This record gives sequence, C-alpha cells and structure tokens, in this order.
Amino acid sequence: MAKELHKLIFLVTILFLLSSCSTINIDYEEPTVESVSFKILPANGLEQNFEVGLKLVNPNKFELPFNGISYQLSVAGKNLAQGVASDIPTAGAYGESRFTVPVSTNLIKGISVIKALIDNKGQNINYQLRAKIDIDIPFVPKLTVIQDGIIPFGQKTQ
Repeated sequence: MAKELHKLIFLVTILFLLSSCSTINIDYEEPTVESVSFKILPANGLEQNFEVGLKLVNPNKFELPFNGISYQLSVAGKNLAQGVASDIPTAGAYGESRFTVPVSTNLIKGISVIKALIDNKGQNINYQLRAKIDIDIPFVPKLTVIQDGIIPFGQKTQ
C-alpha cells in the first residue's frame, strides 16, 4: 500500500512539473546583428586577416549571455571569409553589445572576389554577413542572422 502511494505521489509530482513547464512563457524577441566596421590586418603567408566590428542589439527585458558566434562574409556573391569567436560580451536588457571578430580568407578566395570586383566595373558591390549566434539560455535555439548590404564603389552623382 505504501509503495503504491509513493508511485501515485511520484506520478502527480511529475505531472505537476510537466504542466508548469508548459505554462512558462518567455517573452523573447530575436536580437539583431549588424556590421559596423571593417579593418584589414597584416597578411600571414597566403592568408589575409580582417577584423569585423559587430553590434548586437537586444530588444528583450532580460540580458542575453552568449557562448559564441560563427560567421561567413560573402562579397559580390563570392564566399570571401569566415571565422568563429567565443569572447562575446553579454548584451544587457534593452541594450547592445559591440565587439570585433577575426575573419580570415585565403589567396584563392581573395582572387575570385577581386575578379568579381573588376568585372563589376566600379559599381556598388553587394555583401552578405551570415552569423550564427549561440545564446547561453536553456531551450533558446541558436540564432541565425543574415545582413545584406552594399559597399559603395560606384560613382556619386552630383
């Protein structure tokens, strides 16, 4: 009898815990990421290094801690560079986090982008930054952000 009572209490406890988990409603909005700076660093053999400044905006009423980020930069439709970083500062509630990440490319990828720039004949160039952010909050999935933009190489009209 006592064994059956323990089983019943255990089952009621499990059902209670499961029902309370289903009623948790996290009011979560996805953060936005944008590139704010780009710096060419010294080359290392056949590898060219860059530093990209990113701004992550947190529209939530709670802070967002991060485990890391992986990213890819495409220019003129060509995959130019990629990288990963783990030292990303926490974005405060209704705040932003600014940080720089290292990016590297090899000579072959650089040549294909230079060829695309030459073929473009001085016109503006499209770029795309694709970032996957690992948010350090249980049950919050990784966030993929894609930012498209234009590098102004074209002639300015007066």
